[in-house]
Amino acid sequence: MIKYKNLDNLRKSIAVVMLSIFASSCSNDFLDLQPHQSIDTDMALQSIGDFQAANVGMYDGLSSSNYYGRYFVLVSDIMSDDVKQNASANRASDWAAYAGSSTDNNNLANNIWSRIYSVIDRSNRIILSETTLPPSVQDEFDNIKGQAYAVRALAHFDLVRLYAQHYTYTNDASHMGIPIVTSIDPFTKPARNSVKEVYDQIISDLQTALELVDKKKNSFFLTQSGVYGLLSRVYLYKEDWVNAVDAADQVIDSNLFSLVPNENYQAIFNTDHSSETIFEIDMHETDNRGTDALGGMYLATGYGDYLPSKDVLNLLPPNDVRNSLYITDAGLAGDYASKRVNKYDSKLGLNNIPVIRLSEVYLNRAEANAHIPGAEMAAQQDLNKIRQRALPSAPDVTATGSQLIDEILKERRVELAFEGHRLYDLTRNKKGVHRTDCTSSVCDVSYPSDRFVLAIGQAEIDVNPNVTQNPGY
Repeated sequence: MIKYKNLDNLRKSIAVVMLSIFASSCSNDFLDLQPHQSIDTDMALQSIGDFQAANVGMYDGLSSSNYYGRYFVLVSDIMSDDVKQNASANRASDWAAYAGSSTDNNNLANNIWSRIYSVIDRSNRIILSETTLPPSVQDEFDNIKGQAYAVRALAHFDLVRLYAQHYTYTNDASHMGIPIVTSIDPFTKPARNSVKEVYDQIISDLQTALELVDKKKNSFFLTQSGVYGLLSRVYLYKEDWVNAVDAADQVIDSNLFSLVPNENYQAIFNTDHSSETIFEIDMHETDNRGTDALGGMYLATGYGDYLPSKDVLNLLPPNDVRNSLYITDAGLAGDYASKRVNKYDSKLGLNNIPVIRLSEVYLNRAEANAHIPGAEMAAQQDLNKIRQRALPSAPDVTATGSQLIDEILKERRVELAFEGHRLYDLTRNKKGVHRTDCTSSVCDVSYPSDRFVLAIGQAEIDVNPNVTQNPGY
């Protein structure tokens, strides 16, 4: 198990190690890396302390404003029906209006792509290191390497969700995915793999991680429960219902996690290591995101570019605890009359960003079981747990068949709102985006649509002739 006595001090020491290990990752485009300070990875990673610092640096990449720190989560949500633009919205607004391009207003198509590939590069440098360490630290080293496999899987999964159509878009998932990168060759110009190949790599990496990572609970790192949680999501998106249930069972039956009680619900988002948080991105004072954090996109004290649509607000019955995640803003009127998202309530941008929560794992299992003959009662029971945690007086679910699946998707919508799930839940269920409370120039996008995925950034297209642009761009 990794035992960092002082995570702050370790963060401060990262820069020295990172400069030498990741010097080749400083290009604006990951797949156009130039080894300005070419240093052999095995020379840089010599001690367990080096690997600890590299590991924290890998996670630090996840907190970037172009990854979980803001835009990766934001862009998919503003493309859904949960969000409407405020009058002054400009950040990522072209994606909210389905007018994005390979040279979008904020260069997000390129920045998100390159940031996530830089995280993959950081994970690869840990995975591919051939340094031999003393037996006394072998368990800790294995744990770090296992986390690198898990982060590499997460990063590829996030890329394939955002830049490629969902798994069942074609019958055999043979449509274009994203380049699989498992090397640290700075001159590589990989072509796009199929979505099936990407998913196969993701699952392989997660299964490898299971053999190496720690079993204990620590939501700042990917432990075994975090890996199983990710697997439950990956299998769900793949429509491998049985394996999705099995992976979810591993998390739930571990008894390491419990749903936060109704009266403490907000604590999930404004405290560290809540009882149901399996993996979260630690946003610390040293990250200094401020109004540039994800919450700043919604808060009046930040940029306040985006508002919750009445479409999602109206799904919450009175006395449902999730109403507390939205606050009234008397300054909003007319078409923009709405509440504001207060899920990420820190004015300093210090809310951790949840990646996997126990509530999602329950809902993953519920949705998978709803598709398995004879398992509908189990799906209803899991759905009841989430619904009645939020509103104890809510009646038991009795829906079956397609109506049960609709109820589960509705619960996912209100429970996981503004955590980056809604667009993918719609598209993988072959549903379009239909906004009735709409302040965008585009209010309806029917399924299927080329525009449900981002363009590949023009910088990548220019430097890598083997990468094919997405249709429609």
